[in-house]
Amino acid sequence: MNKHDPDYQSALSAWREGKETRAIITPFAFKVDDTLLGHPLGKPWRRAMAMAVDLLLVAMLSQVSSLLVALVAAVGIWQLAKRHDQVIHPWARRWLRILAVLVAFVVVIVLADSVSDRVKGKGGSSSTEEHSVVTVGALGAVGVATALCKDTACLDKRVPALKTVLDANFPGELESRQELADNIFDDMDFLTAEQKAAYKAQIMDGARALQQQHKEELEAAQTAKENEQADKPKSYGYSLLSWAKGIIADLGLGLSWGALYFTLFTAVWRGRTPGKKLLGLRVVRLNGEPLTLWASFGRYGGYGAGLATGLLGFMQVLWDNNRQCIQDKIGETVVIWDTTAIRYTGPLLDNASEQQEEKA
Repeated sequence: MNKHDPDYQSALSAWREGKETRAIITPFAFKVDDTLLGHPLGKPWRRAMAMAVDLLLVAMLSQVSSLLVALVAAVGIWQLAKRHDQVIHPWARRWLRILAVLVAFVVVIVLADSVSDRVKGKGGSSSTEEHSVVTVGALGAVGVATALCKDTACLDKRVPALKTVLDANFPGELESRQELADNIFDDMDFLTAEQKAAYKAQIMDGARALQQQHKEELEAAQTAKENEQADKPKSYGYSLLSWAKGIIADLGLGLSWGALYFTLFTAVWRGRTPGKKLLGLRVVRLNGEPLTLWASFGRYGGYGAGLATGLLGFMQVLWDNNRQCIQDKIGETVVIWDTTAIRYTGPLLDNASEQQEEKA
């Protein structure tokens, strides 16, 4: 490139118009907003306390349902998409809205699938519980009627009905059946020992064979279900649902919770996380422009760089002239002490871009 090169001349023209070119050195990257000059910086101990609070909240959020956090994230993204000063390009606002809707849609799909699983019987369904109540109620009614008998004529009528209920609804409960028979007939003083043994034998007749048959049927049903799942082709809908579940589940893995927390809070709360708000701190960009979602995410990436340098990147706050840690240098930000006595007057409101134009 020489001074007659069209690209060079175009970069010079853009620079004179106050635009960044990324082709020649310009002063824009080193510009500090005038409203920042003389403002008190956040002290290291305040920043450390704020980070401790934020990390504690991240740890607590990792125990919260991923679906709930995903829904909150969708709301936060939707709110950001409405701020023209933080999301300048219309196409970016449009895609953020689409992203928020997609996240909310996935949450609804997964919730509906979870409810469907419960209704179908996974993890104890309502239909199974209703069936159990009916069968136990029927057994209780017949058992009480049998226990209230005062003579053998009544027992000869009630015992076959009791055995029918047991055979039909409780084929695998051999020990419970024996215990029930003992409790009913042992207290009947009008029966001899031989009669008691005979009625018990009538209740237990064929019970062991029924138990074995029931066990074999359960094993066969389980095997058939496993074979069906193995042979079932994976449809597009099934793959999409599994992918969606995986995405939501992955939000709770590794540093992803931190990315969601520090990016969304910093962008939505305009430079503040709960920890920073508690300690009176705020992250602002050096050039005075509002923090965008991408800028907030880029600053979060600096935390990884700080860890990669053995925490030296974070220790820069102790000796850097403007108390910039490595994440501040990457994000071109600075952390200020936003006190009521000295309030930062930079672009923090939703109409900040319009205010800047009026000042210009």
